[in-house]
Amino acid sequence: MTDTQMKMQVGKNKILLFRLLENQAEEAAKLVFQTEHTFSYSRELERIITKDGSLINVGGLESEVAIEAIQAMDDPVANMLRQSVIQGQKLEIWEVTVDEELKTADNKYPAIYAQGYLDSWEDPANAEENAAISANFTVELEPQFGEATLTEEQQAAVQYAFQDTKSETPDESQ
Repeated sequence: MTDTQMKMQVGKNKILLFRLLENQAEEAAKLVFQTEHTFSYSRELERIITKDGSLINVGGLESEVAIEAIQAMDDPVANMLRQSVIQGQKLEIWEVTVDEELKTADNKYPAIYAQGYLDSWEDPANAEENAAISANFTVELEPQFGEATLTEEQQAAVQYAFQDTKSETPDESQ
């Protein structure tokens, strides 16, 4: 594929899903009104100067996810995330690229999965703007890359489906 055939990814197609690690029997859920997130990776590199030249000592991988969203009224996911910071509970996080062109034949989407902790949660409330959420997720160990399945409910949370203009009654849907 040449550069002219490649397509750009759209940031709004990358969503975050969360779940408390202790609740693996439940489905992961989307924080509503996500506005931005940044999945970052870094390593500390220590330069060692020798008489023969510089050497680099490579440190361990550090990853985190900075999260921004508009506060929704009574969002259970936001409440769960806030409580996870207060109680020091371990979370699972998925960054799922919800792009129909990237969906596999078995209905899976490209995803990054990680476990870790929210190390901060802020509820800024500016008089001239929507109430917001700002949080930082610190990844434990290394993020894993793979594919994730979205349930119908998770897909509905991403984008509502087209509806016809005629009314839908229980008798008509059969």
